[in-house]
Amino acid sequence: MIHLITTDADPILATYEKPSDNLRASMLNDVAVCSIQGGIVLRHSNLLVFIFSICSFFSLTGDATGQEPSGLIRFSESFEIVEQLSMPASSVVDGMTFARTDYAEFGASEWQVRLVADKDRSVFFRNSPCADFVLHFPKSSQMVLHWSKGSHGEADDFHPLVNDFAVHPQKTIESFGGRSSDGAMPYFNVAGNAGGLILAIGWTGDWRVSFERQEQGSVRITAGLKEATFRLPAGETVRLPSILVIPYQGSWAAGQNKFRRLMRQELTPANHEALQLMPVAASVHGMLAFNDTSADNLQALAHHIGDQKLPVDTFWLDAGWNEGGFPAFQGNPDPDPKRFPQGLGPLGHLVDSEGLRFLLWFEPERVMRGTWLHREHPEWLLRPVGTPEALRYQENDGFHLLNLAIPAARQWMIDTVSRCITEWHVSIYRQDFNLYPAWFWASQNSPDEVGLSEVQYITGLYEVLDELQRRHPSLIIDSCAAGGRRMDFEMMRRSVVLWRSDSCWGDPTYPRNVQNMTAGLSLWIPLHGLGAASSDTIALRSGMGACSSFAVNYRDPTAVESLRRHLEDYLPVRRLFTEDYHLLLEPTEAQDEWVAFQFHDPRSEHGIVQAFKGPTAKASTIPLTIKAVQPDRRYVVTNWDQPETPQVLTGQQLLDGGLQPSCGPATGIAIVWTYRPE
Repeated sequence: MIHLITTDADPILATYEKPSDNLRASMLNDVAVCSIQGGIVLRHSNLLVFIFSICSFFSLTGDATGQEPSGLIRFSESFEIVEQLSMPASSVVDGMTFARTDYAEFGASEWQVRLVADKDRSVFFRNSPCADFVLHFPKSSQMVLHWSKGSHGEADDFHPLVNDFAVHPQKTIESFGGRSSDGAMPYFNVAGNAGGLILAIGWTGDWRVSFERQEQGSVRITAGLKEATFRLPAGETVRLPSILVIPYQGSWAAGQNKFRRLMRQELTPANHEALQLMPVAASVHGMLAFNDTSADNLQALAHHIGDQKLPVDTFWLDAGWNEGGFPAFQGNPDPDPKRFPQGLGPLGHLVDSEGLRFLLWFEPERVMRGTWLHREHPEWLLRPVGTPEALRYQENDGFHLLNLAIPAARQWMIDTVSRCITEWHVSIYRQDFNLYPAWFWASQNSPDEVGLSEVQYITGLYEVLDELQRRHPSLIIDSCAAGGRRMDFEMMRRSVVLWRSDSCWGDPTYPRNVQNMTAGLSLWIPLHGLGAASSDTIALRSGMGACSSFAVNYRDPTAVESLRRHLEDYLPVRRLFTEDYHLLLEPTEAQDEWVAFQFHDPRSEHGIVQAFKGPTAKASTIPLTIKAVQPDRRYVVTNWDQPETPQVLTGQQLLDGGLQPSCGPATGIAIVWTYRPE
C-alpha cells in the first residue's frame, strides 16, 4: 500500500496492486503532482482531482476481485474522525476521475465522478462503484441506518425508515425507474451511540447503495450506478454519481440538522437567497382546469389577483397551455393557437406589471405520438421497451423520451426553452417529467452493454440546466418530475422542488398524507412546501413550508379573506421552515393519532411547533417534548388560535412536555404555536 502525503493538511491514500509501480512526486508550491505508471494525482487548494489508469472491476454487492477496500472513515470513542478516506473508492477503472470539494465549515467532502475516454481510444466500464469504503465506529457502538422512502405518488411518500445492523447486517437500497428519488431518497444516515456519518448520492438517474456489516463496529458502504457495463466511445466524457459524506457528533437528529444546513448553504441554487427561491404563489388551477386556460381568462384572473393586494409574489400557471393540452400532446412546444392566439407573451408582461413573478410549467423531455416533435425529429426520440405491466401504458399510449444524449436534441431544448423564458417574461421555469426513463434508456442497450444511454442522458440533462442558468442568471428552476422524483443533491444544487408528491389534495387520506410528508421530507430537504387548494384552517396549516401555492377561488371574498388572515400569520415565520428541524411524533397513517414536528432557529431561538390530528371517536391530549430550547430561559409561546393570550414558559417546562395539544371527539385539528425568547 502506498500513502501519498501532499500537504500537512490533506493526505492522499492510494492503493496499487503492484508494488513495483513507478512513483514520482514533485511539489510545486501548493500543487502536488503524483504520477504513477499510466496515471496522475493532482491537488490544488481544496480541490482534488484523481486520474487513474489502473483497472479493477466491482459489483455493487461486493468486490469481484476479492480485494478488501482500502478506503475508510474511522471514528474515535468520542466520535471524532481519526482517519478519513481521501477518495471514496479504493480502486477505479481506466478513465474514472474524482474531483473533490471540501466544505470545511461542515467537515464534509464531495467527490464529483466522471468517466473520460481519450480522443484516440474508448474506455470499458463495468459496475465500478463511485464509493466503496469501510466505516469504523467504536466497537461498543450500535450501528443503525436511517433512510426514507422517496416519492412515488403515494400517501406514505418520504416515510422515515430504520435498519439496525445488529438485526439485519446487510441492506441494499435503490431508486426506481430512472428518477433519483422515486422509491427511495438518495440520503442515508449511519448512526452510532454518539455520532455518525451521512452519505448522499448525487445522480439524477438510477443508483444503488449497499451496506454490509463487517466486524463489530464497522460497515462496508458501496454506492454507484444501479447497473452499468458499457464501452465509452473515444473522446467522450460523462458524469457518474457524485458522492457526499458528512460526519457528525451527537444524536442522529443532530446529524440530520447538520445535513440540512449544508444543503441550504452549499447545495441550493446560489443566484437568490433561500426564501427568494421559494414562491408564495397564487395558482390559477383552483379556478381553471389545465386545458381550460386561455389568454382571456388568465389575463382577467391576473388582473383580479393583482387588485386583491394579497401578499403573494408569484402567478402560477401549470400544465395545459400548449397546443392540444395536457397530458396527451407533450411534444407540441407552442401555446395552443386557439386559446392563445398571441402566445404567452402578453400574459407574462401583464403578470410582471402586476408586480408578480411568472411561474410557467414545461415538460420538454416527454414527447407523445403524433405531436410536432414526434413528426419533425423522430431521430431524437427513444421508445420504451420491456415495461412492467403497471407501466405498459407508456408503450401503448405512445410515450417517447427526448434523448438528451444527442447534441442536436439538447440544443433544441435549450434554445426553445430559453426563447420562451425571454419572450414570455418567465421568472420560474417549472420542468416536469412524467415518465419512467429507465425503460427508454433500455431500448439502447445490447445484452452485453447496459447503462451508456443513461449516463450520456444525465450528462446532457445537467448541460441543459446549466446552460439555461448561464443564459438567464436570475432564473429559478423548479424540478417537478411528477412530484419530487428528482431530489438528489446534484439536482438540488441546480433547482428547487415546489411540488413534492402527486399524492396531494385529491388523495383520500388528505390532509394526513401531506402532514406526514412535511414530517418525513424535512429530515433531509430544508426547502420545500405545498400550500392549499381550499381556505379552511386545517388545509392552510397542513400545507405550510418554505414555499406555498394557493389554488383557491380568488373570486370568493370569504376564501380570499381567510387566505389573507393565514398569510398574516404565516409569512412572518416562513423563514423558520428553512432552519433546524425536530420530529416530535412519528408520522402515522392513523387519523386518530397525533403527528407533530418543530422548526427552530438556533441563532434567534425563535421556533414553530405544529401538531395535527384527524377526526376521532374520543377526546385526546398528548404532551410534546420540545427540542433545542434553553432550560433556564423564558419563552413567549403563542397559540395561533389564542393570539391574545400568549403564555410565558421556561425552557425546562417546554422540555418537560409543557405544550399539550388537545382534540375533542369527532373533530380534526391543526394546532400551531410560535415561540420566542422573552
